Amino acid sequence: MNSAGEPVYHALPYFIMKRVIAVAKLPDVTVHGLRHTHATILMNEKMPVRVIAERLGNTPQMIHSVYGHLLKELEEESVMVFSKSLEQIGAN
Repeated sequence: MNSAGEPVYHALPYFIMKRVIAVAKLPDVTVHGLRHTHATILMNEKMPVRVIAERLGNTPQMIHSVYGHLLKELEEESVMVFSKSLEQIGAN
């Protein structure tokens, strides 16, 4: 909606984003690409899948389907962290 409460042209956000990218001399990216980047950053910061799904308007199952490869990497990392903590207390 614009300041008058009327709908904006559907492609306006796209054109605004493209202009900002060009002016700032940033790498080209789509809105959809930013959505994936957002989700990936949250996953790497170990945010719960439920929270990520809510932010993106998805279900947790959809997040698992699209980002499952990241979840597997995080699972492997969690095993390494747990193993290291056991070693530190001499329980290996």
